[in-house]
Amino acid sequence: MRILKFKGKSEEIILKQIEKEYGKNAMIIHTQKEESTGHFKWFKSPRIVVTVAIKEESDLEMSHSFQTTYKEVAETQSAPQQDNFNETSEASYELLKELQAQLGVLHQEIGDLKKVPKSTPVQVVNSDGTLQVNRLATCMEEKLMNLGLKKEVCQQLLARIDSEESEVFITELYSTLEEKLIEKDTIDLPQIIFFIGSTGVGKTTTLAKLTAQYVLEQQKKVVLFTSDTYRIAAVEQLKTYADILGVEIEIIYDENELPQYIEKWRHVDHILIDTAGRSHKNEEQVTELKALMDNIKEKQVYLVLNANTTARDIKKIMETYEKITSNFDLIITKLDETDEIGNIINISYYTNKAIHYLTIGQNVPSDIEVFNKQNFITELLGRLNDE
Repeated sequence: MRILKFKGKSEEIILKQIEKEYGKNAMIIHTQKEESTGHFKWFKSPRIVVTVAIKEESDLEMSHSFQTTYKEVAETQSAPQQDNFNETSEASYELLKELQAQLGVLHQEIGDLKKVPKSTPVQVVNSDGTLQVNRLATCMEEKLMNLGLKKEVCQQLLARIDSEESEVFITELYSTLEEKLIEKDTIDLPQIIFFIGSTGVGKTTTLAKLTAQYVLEQQKKVVLFTSDTYRIAAVEQLKTYADILGVEIEIIYDENELPQYIEKWRHVDHILIDTAGRSHKNEEQVTELKALMDNIKEKQVYLVLNANTTARDIKKIMETYEKITSNFDLIITKLDETDEIGNIINISYYTNKAIHYLTIGQNVPSDIEVFNKQNFITELLGRLNDE
């Protein structure tokens, strides 16, 4: 496998160049801004770095080969190509050395693994249906579980990866994760957007972050509704955000009044509706939320989940909210409060729903990002060497 890094001002130009030169043989494994210090802290930057893996039969036959190339992409599509293979900056050189060192660590771990038998080896299914122990998979299962993945999820992910060559194994694991994770395939949203979820998951703050993006970045006309009249401070909190952003707010005391309020604001681009936190154990509250949402046919619904939600609770929450509606996407909050980022894989596995946004802090509007599964998988696999 050959690893190439492309650098330029525009991600679009870089991706077109990659497609032109390598077509389907190129797999994007990482895209980042040059000043970025992590995959979840994006800051504006004049340069973009795209890392790709090139699948070649000759490379796969070399059991421990790991080739890296750094390439500068022309600033415009019409400009001539300039290959700077021998003029890599010191920072780029250090980055490539780090990538090679990470693979070296992985090779060393494989060697150690072959010397020490595991008490609970992972068995994989061969093409003929027979089982065999894969010691690399056993090592990876342990590392993934340390990052928060449940054992049954790990077993599903690793069951059919039978290679014991590290480069091939990681490539297949990457592909498996990419297949299993579902990201939102469009950003075109209907006018009415509901935010539902348990108390304390961050619905109101998330709603404020998206409102700020729509108003300040996209110049959309937005109005906020809240039906959360249970918490004394809930309405005041939303009013504060509304005042700062210069948008109107309506308080819904009776679900039957919702259609008339929507008719009143039919001229705006988006109506964001904050609902009261509902315990998945309280059937009466769930029934009230269903009555509110049943008034509207065309809508986007976001189920907001805390990144720390346990697998058991994820299952119970899904059972509850699917009684209200089966058509919803996910926003996962408070990712900054956990090191077990693998729980996002658990959430995707148990819900089988698309993830649209991740929130990574309390700052409004900055600490929210559109979920990109390629970036997330790269971050997850990059942490395996730290385990």
